[in-house]
Amino acid sequence: MRVTKSSMTQENQIRCPISQKPMEYVFSETVLGKHLVKYFYCDESGLLKTEHPYWLEEAYREAISDTDTGLVDRNVTNSSMLEAVLECLGIRDGKLLDVAGGYGLLTRLMRDKGFDCYTTDKYCKNLFAKSFEPDAGFKAEAIFAFEVLEHIENPMQFLSEMFDAYGCRTMMFSTLVFTEKVPPRDWWYYSFEGGQHISFYQARTLKLLADRLNCNYLMLSPELHLITDKKVSTISRVILTSERLRRLYSRYARFKRQGKGKTWEDHLKMKEQLKAKTGRD
Repeated sequence: MRVTKSSMTQENQIRCPISQKPMEYVFSETVLGKHLVKYFYCDESGLLKTEHPYWLEEAYREAISDTDTGLVDRNVTNSSMLEAVLECLGIRDGKLLDVAGGYGLLTRLMRDKGFDCYTTDKYCKNLFAKSFEPDAGFKAEAIFAFEVLEHIENPMQFLSEMFDAYGCRTMMFSTLVFTEKVPPRDWWYYSFEGGQHISFYQARTLKLLADRLNCNYLMLSPELHLITDKKVSTISRVILTSERLRRLYSRYARFKRQGKGKTWEDHLKMKEQLKAKTGRD
């Protein structure tokens, strides 16, 4: 298969979107089986990223891969984890938003647990949370961004825009961090064959990102992270950074929310919307 080279960006023009310092060229790799893509590293921020991702439209022809057999399990796990995080932060009744929420499965799970959650995704059809999408002027108490930051070319701009648009400065998100300077080329998270992963972070990268936004950063695990302007107490940090304690605390939070699930309430709402749409009694 023919390999194409990008001439869109010179190496000395790549600057880190977090530190604003010049980035060092580290390697090139074939993406989507045909594009020879340059990868750059910032020693100050720890960010590793591709050159400008000119191939993304091609990469997103299928928003969710057929090989993603773990999608349901991850959403169930994330919904349970969020119960503990939101309880620790004292966020119980406000609106929540899952950005790039895919099929809307996490939003449906959170609504079933009693949270007023909404979803949005410009690349994927909302199947499970229809009618629960943000309208103009929507404001949230917290934002979720699972499996999003590795797809973002400028994470500083992304977080700033989300915080400004939805009037909050709390985001729970996932991305797998690395510890060494540059992971070896066989690191599975590069996902060269899919072409959608374009930015890669260390914990110190996310800490610097939070600092630049005047927020606090907490790593719950190498895959789960919290950036917030809220003060996170010492006991909350202990709970949230221990998988065992987090699971126990999510059960406690679920017990407190007994009877608040929105499954039936949403069912009635959808019936009314269908009646209005069809004009039937």
